Amino acid sequence: TMICKEGDAVNEGDTVLIMESMKMESEVNAHQSGTIKSILVKEGDNVQTGDELVIIG
Repeated sequence: TMICKEGDAVNEGDTVLIMESMKMESEVNAHQSGTIKSILVKEGDNVQTGDELVIIG
């Protein structure tokens, strides 16, 4: 579930999306402050550890 959209300002630690895996939800937080430049995944995509999900600039 996307919490933010492209163009949104975020602060380090803000939740940008919530991932669901095996019926459990995990928050994904911004690793830096800035503006969301691009969202690289969409709801329903399968992702792996280390995949880039959002670009913040």
